[in-house]
Amino acid sequence: MLDEYCLRLEVNTFEEWLDVFTPDAVYTVYGRDLEGRQAISDMLSEAPHGMHMPGALRIELDGDTAETIQSYSFIGNDPKFSNTGWYHRTVVRTPNGWRISRCKVQFNRPDKN
Repeated sequence: MLDEYCLRLEVNTFEEWLDVFTPDAVYTVYGRDLEGRQAISDMLSEAPHGMHMPGALRIELDGDTAETIQSYSFIGNDPKFSNTGWYHRTVVRTPNGWRISRCKVQFNRPDKN
């Protein structure tokens, strides 16, 4: 599911990407908390396009919840949007499989967080 986060942004529809989140997910980026799929969609549907490459991953599993951290590289179609960093996620087991309930993007540049 964590790799699906990146792949669905590139080869699936945006709605299919949103399905990796719980309905009440919180997505934190640029210091803003986007609460719920609609808020996530409103902001991130306008994000630059490119290729997301997931990297090293740590998973700390506790029953039906897991805390994860994963490095990433984003190569923007427009190079000025390329960046690297880490995804800090809380994932939960749902009747439809594992879903992201919280995601915080930490850029590898302190001025972007």
